[in-house]
Amino acid sequence: MAALLPEPPPAAYRYTLPAGPVAGTAVDIGHVTVTIGLLLTGELEVLVASAPAEVSRAAALAAVGAVARGVMIRDLGSATPSVSAAAGHLFTQRHHDFRAPNTVTSTGDCAVDFTHRADAVAVTVSGELTYSLEVTAERPPSARAPQGWFRRHEKELASIGLLLLVAVPVVPAHLTG
Repeated sequence: MAALLPEPPPAAYRYTLPAGPVAGTAVDIGHVTVTIGLLLTGELEVLVASAPAEVSRAAALAAVGAVARGVMIRDLGSATPSVSAAAGHLFTQRHHDFRAPNTVTSTGDCAVDFTHRADAVAVTVSGELTYSLEVTAERPPSARAPQGWFRRHEKELASIGLLLLVAVPVVPAHLTG
């Protein structure tokens, strides 16, 4: 009778989010092109169920990639744009600010807590992050106040409705454990 091999222990990793956007897009609203970028700041805890080391790391990276997939923006032309993610993150806006000459930012907190299956391995990703949603006019019309271009085009921005951002690939070197 063959002896059963012990299962590998669960693995724990940390993923430090990169300094740049994790998701973004660009939209031409007729008079001006705007780029939208979502920055997440902080660290994620990644717990992988029992699996061999090479499978565990690959599953952890796949789960981290799901953090920025399916990010949607509504009400872009308002002071309180709605940010949501397919994985169910909770975004709570704290500030809305204009940066001269061409950027408006919405910042706040982002609670991440979801389970992802990769290669039949369950992976839990969690963390308390901060976020910054940056909307930048590429060729802003001249304006005396930083919010001038935004106020001039808020109806066009609002008419966009729903925007799906494109996720940026994860940085494998940022996963430690």
